[in-house]
Amino acid sequence: MVDSNFTNYQFENYDVEGLKLEINFLEHDSIKIKTHEKINIPIENKVKESFEPLLFGIDMNLKNIKNVNDLNEKKMILLDGHHRYDYLKRNKIDKSIDIVLISIDDVKILSYPSYLTIEKKEFVEILKNYNFSNNASSNFFVSLDEVKFFNSEIKDIYELYEFKNFCYENDYIISGIDESQGDDKITINFTPIKVSEIIENDSLFPPKSTWITPRL
Repeated sequence: MVDSNFTNYQFENYDVEGLKLEINFLEHDSIKIKTHEKINIPIENKVKESFEPLLFGIDMNLKNIKNVNDLNEKKMILLDGHHRYDYLKRNKIDKSIDIVLISIDDVKILSYPSYLTIEKKEFVEILKNYNFSNNASSNFFVSLDEVKFFNSEIKDIYELYEFKNFCYENDYIISGIDESQGDDKITINFTPIKVSEIIENDSLFPPKSTWITPRL
């Protein structure tokens, strides 16, 4: 039986179709939700009636989903809305909200840019101390305004993002645009995370590590 609350969702700026539906996570706690990023400052204000939809990816054909029960025991990857989902779960909100499901095959991930808070020269020295070099050959890099520094000693993406977390914790970088930084801010990017690396590991990456498309 097809749920009448299920509707096709067409993204405005992407050639991707999704499935829009309502779900109460308290009533459907058998659905496995996979988050992939830490949150920095939790939402504490009350949820408004116009709670924005959450975006999930799922490794199954959307045409096979006819009602919410078809999602039982399935794993859904939270792509956008970590703060909102955390608020819902943490406060045990008994409320149906809108979500949009897309196939993980349609997910594209770029590195979410960070910005340098210390002198570029000082950060380059930090990179050198942690074995990053312009001359190394590796799949893993940190770029400063598109100049890449590679590290052949880093074995996987999780080690690279541990270094990113280290940079955050020591206030070498910030995520997002800080108006006080001005127009001369130096952009920092890390090797983009693959969808498979989110699926295969339960590690949480630092806040704002992924720029995921399509976007609602």
